Amino acid sequence: MKKIIKFTSLFLLGAFLMVSCEEEGIPLFDTTNGRAIAGFNGGAADTRVVFNPAENTESILKVGVSTLSSSDRSVSVSIDAASTLDPSFYTINTLTPVIPAGEFTADIVITTVPGATLPGASDAVILNLDSVEGAEILETSISALSVGLDVQCPSVDISALAGSYNVVASTFANFFGETDFTREVIAGPGANQVTIVDGTYIAEGADDLIITIDPATGSIIGVNEDGINSAASFGPNFYRLLPGGRVLTCVGIIEMTLDFSANIAGNPHVFNLVKQ
Repeated sequence: MKKIIKFTSLFLLGAFLMVSCEEEGIPLFDTTNGRAIAGFNGGAADTRVVFNPAENTESILKVGVSTLSSSDRSVSVSIDAASTLDPSFYTINTLTPVIPAGEFTADIVITTVPGATLPGASDAVILNLDSVEGAEILETSISALSVGLDVQCPSVDISALAGSYNVVASTFANFFGETDFTREVIAGPGANQVTIVDGTYIAEGADDLIITIDPATGSIIGVNEDGINSAASFGPNFYRLLPGGRVLTCVGIIEMTLDFSANIAGNPHVFNLVKQ
């Protein structure tokens, strides 16, 4: 199923639009015979669209002009070389949309492509507005649009997390000589909790890692801080949760950043799992 998100900011209310009183000697803005000025969206130069790891998601971006035309207007858009978002995460329906006669805007549809690999939080595809037939692109126009992705599952189903996982990121695994990169995740012991059996570093004698999840957002809000994170190399160190952990139940992803809370505190480490 496709989810459609429309950016419906009114182009004609962009920064280049001015309306004043005729009595003051300043003419009203003329949408028929006035100066045709083009730009993206009529809003901010940065926008974010939803990346749903479980299904395609369509988002509509706008290119617009400030005047109407009796004929279609061709538009040319390009992808800037400075873009950092991997093309495997998205498709764009066209880079040459058309503003139909008698209308102000044309649509560009960006579709995010689902998968277990997630885009980086700061990665973006940058779209350049190169030309709009019969219109000007001013220095004050939004002629470059940076589009980033917000990863969101449509809902949180904690019961779906139970199962077998691969450890896909574990910051100190090589340092501790870790060789086991599979884990079982089971429900409980409490409400909105799951347990990662054998915890972080099996070679270090880690305890099971119990995570508590916000059922509304999927954020990880707690761990068993009396559980041992590592013991063999530096004596007992216990689990400490750092902000930003979350679960994506629609695709079976658990990601968190932990710290040690004893002898080697102050060493944040990532521990991410993906369901097999």
